[in-house]
Amino acid sequence: MHKKLSLILTLIVISIMAMTACSNSQEGQVNEKFQEYYNARVQYIGDNSKVIALLDIIGVGEMGEYTIAMKTDKEPYGLTVDYSKLKNARDETKFENMDRIDYAYFALALIENLNEVDVIYNGYKYHLTIEQANELVKGNIKNYGGSSEKVKEFNGILNSAD
Repeated sequence: MHKKLSLILTLIVISIMAMTACSNSQEGQVNEKFQEYYNARVQYIGDNSKVIALLDIIGVGEMGEYTIAMKTDKEPYGLTVDYSKLKNARDETKFENMDRIDYAYFALALIENLNEVDVIYNGYKYHLTIEQANELVKGNIKNYGGSSEKVKEFNGILNSAD
C-alpha cells in the first residue's frame, strides 16, 4: 500500500512538472517572438532593407504576394502594402470585410517615423493613421515599440480589442 501511494505521488509530481515545463516553453516562445519584433524595429521608413525585414517578421507575407511603396519625401510618412495575389481564395472575402490588420499597427509601433499604413488588394483599401492607432491604445502607439515587453503588452491590447 505504501509503495502504491509513493508511486501515485511520484506520478502526480512528474505530471505537474511536465505541465509547468510545457507552459514555460510556450511562454518562452511567445517572449522570443516579441523580442524578435522589438529587435527588428526601424528608425526611418526610408531604410528599405530594415523595413522589409520587419515586415517579414511581423507576418505581412502570410496573406500572399505583395510589393511595398514608401512615402518618404514629406510628412505624413507612409507605407503601402499592395497584394498582387493572396495565398487562399477565402482570404479575399476576409480582406473585403476586414476592419483591422494587426501588422499595420505593429508597423506603426515599430517604425519610428511612420505615420500611416495602407494595405491594398484588388480594389480594397485599408487605411490606418497614427491617430487611429493612438485611439486604440488610448495613448501613443510609439510607446509600444519601446521594449519587447511593451510589444507583448500591445499584442494583448490587440487581442482584447477583437
